[in-house]
Amino acid sequence: MGFSIIIPAWNLWETTLACLRSLAAHDDGEETLTEVLVVDNGSEDATATELAAAGAALFGTRFTRVRLERNLGFAAGCNAGARAARGDMLLFLNNDTTVTPGWLPPLREALRTEGVGAVGPLLLYPDGRNQHCGIFFSLFGNPGHLYARFPGGHPVLRRPHSLQALTGACLALRRADFEDCGGFHEGYRNGYEDMDLCFALRRRHLELRVVPDSVVVHHEGQTPGRKAHNDANAELFAARWGTAVLPDIHHLADGDGYVASLSAQLITYLRPCEERLHDLAATPDNEDHLREALEKEPLWLDGRLRLAALQEKAGRGGAALESLGEAVSFFPVPEAQRALLTCARRQGKAELAGAALNMLRDRPDAVRERLRRVRRARNEAGQRGDRLLVSIFDDWLQRQGNT
Repeated sequence: MGFSIIIPAWNLWETTLACLRSLAAHDDGEETLTEVLVVDNGSEDATATELAAAGAALFGTRFTRVRLERNLGFAAGCNAGARAARGDMLLFLNNDTTVTPGWLPPLREALRTEGVGAVGPLLLYPDGRNQHCGIFFSLFGNPGHLYARFPGGHPVLRRPHSLQALTGACLALRRADFEDCGGFHEGYRNGYEDMDLCFALRRRHLELRVVPDSVVVHHEGQTPGRKAHNDANAELFAARWGTAVLPDIHHLADGDGYVASLSAQLITYLRPCEERLHDLAATPDNEDHLREALEKEPLWLDGRLRLAALQEKAGRGGAALESLGEAVSFFPVPEAQRALLTCARRQGKAELAGAALNMLRDRPDAVRERLRRVRRARNEAGQRGDRLLVSIFDDWLQRQGNT
């Protein structure tokens, strides 16, 4: 089973070159890798002049440059690469990635399993935190990356999860399945193409897997305008797959010992179960101990607040603000937002204090709309028989004083 690695690129020559060099450095010498193709999506920088020679120097006859005269976007670029590829396995790889030793054979082995339609690696940020171990859908069906920003060595990232979608930053599948699905849908513009393909695979009763033995580093979001078409892409995705997309973060989290919750503004977030929180409460008020505990349990809000308090007390206001910013990113709740506001004011950070204050403000009309939205979503969850989701919505309504 040979892989054709297809890399769409538009400008950012140094980024693409780093990706190609990492592929060459970690070519395991087996028959896994058939060829590398870079689809130059109408680049106007050095990609247009340097790519062919650099690719040939690194991979010889296994390299192919596919030149498009203008930027047709991710989907069309990947489809053009697939048409030019020779392998029976296709691996789509963003040009802002670098691979690690032994990354490719585990993906090949996973695709040998009957019933598996597509696989992806564990994607890490350059600082070692998790970027992607699967895509979840929030309590209102919005996509996100499961356990984003968790430490890269956290065991929960290596647990198997039943997933509805994987990211296209690094996605491998059989050519036959890709063609059967019609390739990437070209109605999208640099977003949602990967999820659309995953839903097409799942409609064929094929499973999606993250293979954590394969690790790729993702220098995310370097292409200019990457999210400029998100609203239009989301509308198209909803039109094509709306009834098939189900909230799943609460079930994924429940299997890992976490509880999904809704903030007052209807932002989905996770917290540890009460038993785990009880064990963490005994952690000594010492920065090293708290950091160690947060590596094991990143979703411990009280630990993050205690750490920030110690840092500010020691005269390290910048570190405290960084810790509180991380806390707010995990927990969009008043307790974290107030702590950030108070610390920002004490540190004389007026702009940050203003941002924190805006998080705490609310409008009566917005509250009423959220109540209507939750009640409607609760009824839909009840009709599907999703008791766990119904209980989460009931809890939110009770906290808002409306049962």
